[in-house]
Amino acid sequence: MRLLDLVFAARPMLHLPIWSIYLVALFYHQKLSGGHFQWSDVGMLACVSLLASGAYYLNQVYDYDSDKINRKLGFLQARLLNKKELTAAYLVVSVAAIGGAFFYSFLILVIFLQLFVFGYVYSTPPLRLKDRPFPGLLANAYTFGFLVPFTVMPQLNLHNAGLLGWDNPIYFFLAVAAIYLLTTLPDRKGDKAVGKRTIAVLLKPTTVKLVAFLLMILAAYVAARSQRNVLAGLSLVSLLPTLAALFVESEKLELFAAKFPILLLTLLAGYFYPCYLLFIVVLLISCRIYYKRRLNLVYPKLT
Repeated sequence: MRLLDLVFAARPMLHLPIWSIYLVALFYHQKLSGGHFQWSDVGMLACVSLLASGAYYLNQVYDYDSDKINRKLGFLQARLLNKKELTAAYLVVSVAAIGGAFFYSFLILVIFLQLFVFGYVYSTPPLRLKDRPFPGLLANAYTFGFLVPFTVMPQLNLHNAGLLGWDNPIYFFLAVAAIYLLTTLPDRKGDKAVGKRTIAVLLKPTTVKLVAFLLMILAAYVAARSQRNVLAGLSLVSLLPTLAALFVESEKLELFAAKFPILLLTLLAGYFYPCYLLFIVVLLISCRIYYKRRLNLVYPKLT
Protein backbone atom coordinates (compact mmCIF):
# COMPACT_ATOMS: atom_id res chain seq x y z
CA MET A 1 0.00 0.00 0.00
CA ARG A 2 2.91 2.36 0.54
CA LEU A 3 3.74 2.28 -3.15
CA LEU A 4 0.09 2.82 -4.05
CA ASP A 5 -0.09 5.69 -1.55
CA LEU A 6 2.92 7.31 -3.21
CA VAL A 7 1.30 6.99 -6.63
CA PHE A 8 -1.84 8.80 -5.51
CA ALA A 9 0.08 11.25 -3.33
CA ALA A 10 1.59 12.46 -6.61
CA ARG A 11 -1.89 13.96 -7.18
CA PRO A 12 -2.52 12.37 -10.60
CA MET A 13 -5.66 14.43 -11.20
CA LEU A 14 -3.56 17.58 -11.00
CA HIS A 15 -1.54 16.25 -13.92
CA LEU A 16 -4.53 16.58 -16.25
CA PRO A 17 -3.71 20.17 -17.27
CA ILE A 18 -0.10 19.16 -18.01
CA TRP A 19 -1.05 16.14 -20.13
CA SER A 20 -3.84 17.99 -21.91
CA ILE A 21 -1.72 21.04 -22.70
CA TYR A 22 1.02 18.80 -24.08
CA LEU A 23 -1.38 16.80 -26.26
CA VAL A 24 -3.25 19.82 -27.64
CA ALA A 25 0.04 21.59 -28.38
CA LEU A 26 1.33 18.39 -29.97
CA PHE A 27 -1.75 18.07 -32.17
CA TYR A 28 -1.37 21.58 -33.61
CA HIS A 29 2.34 21.08 -34.03
CA GLN A 30 1.75 17.84 -35.93
CA LYS A 31 -0.75 19.55 -38.22
CA LEU A 32 2.10 21.73 -39.39
CA SER A 33 4.93 19.21 -39.29
CA GLY A 34 3.05 16.17 -40.55
CA GLY A 35 4.18 14.02 -37.63
CA HIS A 36 2.17 11.59 -35.51
CA PHE A 37 1.98 10.44 -31.89
CA GLN A 38 4.93 8.21 -30.97
CA TRP A 39 6.29 6.32 -27.98
CA SER A 40 8.72 9.19 -27.48
CA ASP A 41 5.69 11.35 -26.66
CA VAL A 42 4.65 8.84 -24.00
CA GLY A 43 8.15 9.07 -22.55
CA MET A 44 8.01 12.85 -22.59
CA LEU A 45 4.65 12.87 -20.79
CA ALA A 46 6.04 10.44 -18.23
CA CYS A 47 9.11 12.59 -17.56
CA VAL A 48 7.11 15.79 -17.20
CA SER A 49 4.71 13.96 -14.87
CA LEU A 50 7.61 12.75 -12.74
CA LEU A 51 8.81 16.33 -12.32
CA ALA A 52 5.28 17.44 -11.43
CA SER A 53 4.97 14.54 -8.98
CA GLY A 54 8.15 15.67 -7.25
CA ALA A 55 6.81 19.21 -6.95
CA TYR A 56 3.54 17.92 -5.46
CA TYR A 57 5.38 15.70 -2.97
CA LEU A 58 7.46 18.65 -1.81
CA ASN A 59 4.42 20.90 -1.66
CA GLN A 60 2.66 18.56 0.77
CA VAL A 61 5.70 18.51 3.04
CA TYR A 62 5.83 22.30 3.34
CA ASP A 63 2.07 22.98 3.22
CA TYR A 64 1.09 20.64 6.04
CA ASP A 65 -0.73 23.27 8.15
CA SER A 66 -2.63 25.08 5.39
CA ASP A 67 -3.58 21.79 3.72
CA LYS A 68 -5.08 20.66 7.00
CA ILE A 69 -7.17 23.82 7.30
CA ASN A 70 -8.23 23.72 3.63
CA ARG A 71 -9.08 20.00 3.94
CA LYS A 72 -6.78 18.99 1.10
CA LEU A 73 -6.05 15.31 0.44
CA GLY A 74 -4.18 14.55 3.64
CA PHE A 75 -1.64 11.79 3.14
CA LEU A 76 0.55 13.27 5.88
CA GLN A 77 -2.35 14.26 8.10
CA ALA A 78 -3.83 10.75 7.85
CA ARG A 79 -0.34 9.30 8.50
CA LEU A 80 -0.44 7.20 5.36
CA LEU A 81 2.97 8.64 4.50
CA ASN A 82 5.52 10.71 6.36
CA LYS A 83 7.66 13.69 5.38
CA LYS A 84 10.79 11.59 5.03
CA GLU A 85 9.10 9.27 2.53
CA LEU A 86 7.71 12.15 0.47
CA THR A 87 11.10 13.89 0.41
CA ALA A 88 12.82 10.68 -0.71
CA ALA A 89 10.17 10.16 -3.41
CA TYR A 90 10.71 13.76 -4.56
CA LEU A 91 14.41 13.11 -5.09
CA VAL A 92 13.89 9.78 -6.87
CA VAL A 93 11.29 10.99 -9.39
CA SER A 94 13.17 14.25 -10.06
CA VAL A 95 16.45 12.48 -10.79
CA ALA A 96 14.66 9.94 -12.99
CA ALA A 97 12.97 12.68 -15.02
CA ILE A 98 16.15 14.72 -15.52
CA GLY A 99 17.96 11.53 -16.50
CA GLY A 100 15.28 10.93 -19.12
CA ALA A 101 16.14 14.27 -20.75
CA PHE A 102 19.41 12.78 -22.00
CA PHE A 103 17.39 10.53 -24.33
CA TYR A 104 15.94 13.62 -26.02
CA SER A 105 18.03 16.74 -26.45
CA PHE A 106 19.87 19.54 -24.72
CA LEU A 107 16.78 21.73 -25.10
CA ILE A 108 14.68 19.22 -23.14
CA LEU A 109 17.38 19.04 -20.46
CA VAL A 110 17.26 22.83 -20.09
CA ILE A 111 13.45 22.76 -19.85
CA PHE A 112 13.47 19.92 -17.31
CA LEU A 113 16.07 21.69 -15.17
CA GLN A 114 13.88 24.79 -15.15
CA LEU A 115 10.83 22.72 -14.16
CA PHE A 116 12.88 21.10 -11.40
CA VAL A 117 14.14 24.41 -10.02
CA PHE A 118 10.71 26.06 -10.12
CA GLY A 119 9.17 22.98 -8.50
CA TYR A 120 11.63 23.35 -5.64
CA VAL A 121 11.51 27.10 -5.03
CA TYR A 122 7.72 27.11 -5.44
CA SER A 123 7.18 25.39 -2.08
CA THR A 124 10.39 25.69 -0.07
CA PRO A 125 11.75 28.63 1.92
CA PRO A 126 13.11 31.18 1.63
CA LEU A 127 11.50 31.94 -1.75
CA ARG A 128 8.25 29.92 -1.45
CA LEU A 129 6.90 31.39 -4.67
CA LYS A 130 3.45 29.91 -4.04
CA ASP A 131 3.01 32.24 -1.06
CA ARG A 132 4.02 35.31 -3.04
CA PRO A 133 1.15 36.77 -5.07
CA PHE A 134 2.69 37.57 -8.42
CA PRO A 135 5.76 35.27 -8.43
CA GLY A 136 3.38 32.37 -7.74
CA LEU A 137 1.20 33.38 -10.66
CA LEU A 138 4.13 33.77 -13.04
CA ALA A 139 5.74 30.51 -11.91
CA ASN A 140 2.59 28.52 -12.75
CA ALA A 141 1.96 30.28 -16.06
CA TYR A 142 5.59 29.97 -17.15
CA THR A 143 6.18 26.32 -16.21
CA PHE A 144 2.88 24.74 -17.22
CA GLY A 145 1.74 27.25 -19.82
CA PHE A 146 5.00 28.18 -21.52
CA LEU A 147 7.58 25.42 -20.96
CA VAL A 148 5.34 22.35 -21.35
CA PRO A 149 4.21 23.27 -24.92
CA PHE A 150 7.87 23.61 -25.89
CA THR A 151 8.50 19.95 -25.03
CA VAL A 152 6.52 18.84 -28.11
CA MET A 153 9.63 19.82 -30.09
CA PRO A 154 12.60 17.97 -28.56
CA GLN A 155 14.82 19.42 -31.28
CA LEU A 156 14.43 23.15 -31.86
CA ASN A 157 16.53 25.05 -34.37
CA LEU A 158 16.29 27.86 -36.89
CA HIS A 159 14.82 25.53 -39.51
CA ASN A 160 11.87 24.20 -37.52
CA ALA A 161 11.20 26.97 -34.99
CA GLY A 162 8.27 28.29 -37.02
CA LEU A 163 6.44 24.97 -36.76
CA LEU A 164 5.60 25.48 -33.10
CA GLY A 165 3.91 28.80 -33.62
CA TRP A 166 5.06 31.25 -30.98
CA ASP A 167 1.45 32.11 -30.15
CA ASN A 168 1.01 28.53 -28.93
CA PRO A 169 2.96 28.95 -25.65
CA ILE A 170 1.55 32.46 -25.25
CA TYR A 171 -2.02 31.14 -25.46
CA PHE A 172 -1.37 28.50 -22.79
CA PHE A 173 0.59 31.00 -20.66
CA LEU A 174 -2.47 33.26 -20.48
CA ALA A 175 -4.95 30.41 -19.99
CA VAL A 176 -2.93 28.82 -17.18
CA ALA A 177 -2.54 32.22 -15.49
CA ALA A 178 -6.33 32.64 -15.53
CA ILE A 179 -6.93 29.15 -14.14
CA TYR A 180 -4.29 29.60 -11.44
CA LEU A 181 -5.98 32.77 -10.21
CA LEU A 182 -9.27 30.92 -9.85
CA THR A 183 -7.64 28.02 -7.97
CA THR A 184 -6.39 30.41 -5.26
CA LEU A 185 -9.95 31.40 -4.30
CA PRO A 186 -11.13 28.20 -2.55
CA ASP A 187 -7.96 28.17 -0.40
CA ARG A 188 -8.00 31.81 0.66
CA LYS A 189 -9.36 31.23 4.19
CA GLY A 190 -6.81 28.57 5.07
CA ASP A 191 -3.97 30.49 3.42
CA LYS A 192 -4.87 33.64 5.31
CA ALA A 193 -5.08 31.72 8.59
CA VAL A 194 -1.47 30.56 8.32
CA GLY A 195 -0.16 33.92 7.12
CA LYS A 196 0.24 33.19 3.41
CA ARG A 197 0.07 36.07 0.94
CA THR A 198 -1.48 34.54 -2.15
CA ILE A 199 -3.28 36.66 -4.72
CA ALA A 200 -6.65 35.62 -3.27
CA VAL A 201 -5.49 36.81 0.17
CA LEU A 202 -4.04 40.06 -1.15
CA LEU A 203 -6.88 41.04 -3.49
CA LYS A 204 -10.64 40.97 -3.21
CA PRO A 205 -12.28 37.83 -4.65
CA THR A 206 -14.14 39.92 -7.23
CA THR A 207 -10.87 41.45 -8.43
CA VAL A 208 -9.26 38.02 -8.77
CA LYS A 209 -12.22 36.72 -10.80
CA LEU A 210 -12.21 39.81 -13.01
CA VAL A 211 -8.48 39.51 -13.77
CA ALA A 212 -8.93 35.80 -14.55
CA PHE A 213 -11.83 36.68 -16.83
CA LEU A 214 -9.73 39.25 -18.71
CA LEU A 215 -6.78 36.86 -19.07
CA MET A 216 -9.02 34.21 -20.58
CA ILE A 217 -10.47 36.77 -22.99
CA LEU A 218 -6.93 37.67 -24.01
CA ALA A 219 -6.11 33.98 -24.47
CA ALA A 220 -9.16 33.61 -26.73
CA TYR A 221 -7.98 36.61 -28.76
CA VAL A 222 -4.49 35.12 -29.20
CA ALA A 223 -6.02 31.82 -30.37
CA ALA A 224 -8.44 33.51 -32.77
CA ARG A 225 -5.70 35.72 -34.18
CA SER A 226 -3.70 32.62 -35.07
CA GLN A 227 -6.81 30.95 -36.52
CA ARG A 228 -7.01 28.33 -33.78
CA ASN A 229 -10.73 28.84 -33.52
CA VAL A 230 -11.35 25.71 -31.45
CA LEU A 231 -9.05 26.98 -28.71
CA ALA A 232 -10.66 30.41 -28.91
CA GLY A 233 -14.12 28.86 -28.54
CA LEU A 234 -12.95 26.72 -25.64
CA SER A 235 -11.66 29.78 -23.82
CA LEU A 236 -14.89 31.70 -24.35
CA VAL A 237 -17.11 28.84 -23.20
CA SER A 238 -14.94 28.29 -20.12
CA LEU A 239 -15.61 31.91 -19.15
CA LEU A 240 -19.28 31.25 -18.37
CA PRO A 241 -18.88 29.93 -14.81
CA THR A 242 -16.31 32.66 -14.09
CA LEU A 243 -18.80 35.24 -15.27
CA ALA A 244 -21.47 33.69 -13.05
CA ALA A 245 -19.05 33.69 -10.10
CA LEU A 246 -18.61 37.45 -10.53
CA PHE A 247 -22.25 37.98 -9.61
CA VAL A 248 -22.94 35.01 -7.32
CA GLU A 249 -20.74 34.40 -4.27
CA SER A 250 -20.36 30.65 -3.98
CA GLU A 251 -17.30 28.58 -3.11
CA LYS A 252 -18.64 25.67 -5.17
CA LEU A 253 -19.11 27.94 -8.18
CA GLU A 254 -15.57 29.30 -7.78
CA LEU A 255 -14.20 25.75 -7.64
CA PHE A 256 -16.20 24.78 -10.72
CA ALA A 257 -14.97 27.89 -12.56
CA ALA A 258 -11.37 26.79 -11.92
CA LYS A 259 -11.97 23.19 -13.02
CA PHE A 260 -14.24 23.78 -16.02
CA PRO A 261 -11.50 25.04 -18.41
CA ILE A 262 -9.37 22.01 -17.50
CA LEU A 263 -12.30 19.71 -18.20
CA LEU A 264 -12.86 21.28 -21.62
CA LEU A 265 -9.17 21.12 -22.50
CA THR A 266 -9.05 17.48 -21.42
CA LEU A 267 -12.06 16.64 -23.59
CA LEU A 268 -10.42 18.43 -26.53
CA ALA A 269 -7.19 16.46 -26.03
CA GLY A 270 -9.30 13.29 -25.81
CA TYR A 271 -11.01 14.19 -29.06
CA PHE A 272 -7.63 14.56 -30.75
CA TYR A 273 -6.28 11.39 -29.12
CA PRO A 274 -9.16 9.03 -28.13
CA CYS A 275 -6.88 6.66 -26.19
CA TYR A 276 -6.15 9.54 -23.82
CA LEU A 277 -9.86 9.87 -23.04
CA LEU A 278 -10.02 6.18 -22.23
CA PHE A 279 -6.99 6.56 -19.96
CA ILE A 280 -8.68 9.46 -18.14
CA VAL A 281 -11.84 7.43 -17.54
CA VAL A 282 -9.77 4.60 -16.00
CA LEU A 283 -7.85 7.14 -13.91
CA LEU A 284 -11.06 8.76 -12.64
CA ILE A 285 -12.52 5.42 -11.59
CA SER A 286 -9.24 4.40 -9.92
CA CYS A 287 -9.05 7.68 -7.99
CA ARG A 288 -12.65 7.39 -6.85
CA ILE A 289 -12.07 3.86 -5.55
CA TYR A 290 -8.72 4.63 -3.92
CA TYR A 291 -9.68 7.85 -2.14
CA LYS A 292 -12.97 6.42 -0.91
CA ARG A 293 -11.43 3.27 0.54
CA ARG A 294 -8.18 4.78 1.78
CA LEU A 295 -9.24 8.27 2.94
CA ASN A 296 -13.06 8.02 2.90
CA LEU A 297 -13.23 10.95 0.48
CA VAL A 298 -15.29 11.48 -2.66
CA TYR A 299 -12.58 12.63 -5.04
CA PRO A 300 -12.30 13.91 -7.70
CA LYS A 301 -15.37 16.06 -8.16
CA LEU A 302 -16.12 19.26 -10.04
CA THR A 303 -17.39 21.24 -7.02
